[in-house]
Amino acid sequence: MKQKILIRIAMTDDTTRAKAMKTAVQFKGVNAVEIKGDHRNQIEVTGVEVDMIALINTLRKKVAFAELVSVAKVEPPKDGDKKPEEEKKPEEKKPEEKKPEEKKPEPCCQPWQKPEPCYQPWPHDGYGVPSSYPYPCDPYNQIGEPVYNQDPNCRIM
Repeated sequence: MKQKILIRIAMTDDTTRAKAMKTAVQFKGVNAVEIKGDHRNQIEVTGVEVDMIALINTLRKKVAFAELVSVAKVEPPKDGDKKPEEEKKPEEKKPEEKKPEEKKPEPCCQPWQKPEPCYQPWPHDGYGVPSSYPYPCDPYNQIGEPVYNQDPNCRIM
């Protein structure tokens, strides 16, 4: 849900206004910030699902005293509200230019995958646990051990 939030902040100079706008723009969900009001002491924040309480608390901490003035839901324009000039103009059909398909280069390296250890089965004869249980079948394929020069043609840039 897109909404407009009007916040009054104790701003007296351009430095404070810039700091307030910068703080508001960095907040999650904010799309646009405008300075409003007769004394340029209000900002209008437009965004999708903006947490206004957290925004006001952040502005209070970083800039100056801030208070919520109003919150309004922004409705998208309806299709029936189109200008009549747009409906009268015939649509010109332009021939579509075919773009050559872009081929993605194949990666030179395979992504790293964690090797699965292979363990010897548990002895079911009841005589205890072997001294080196569990041990991997291949001692060179241990988990966490780096593999050097796996593909010599691969370059990391």
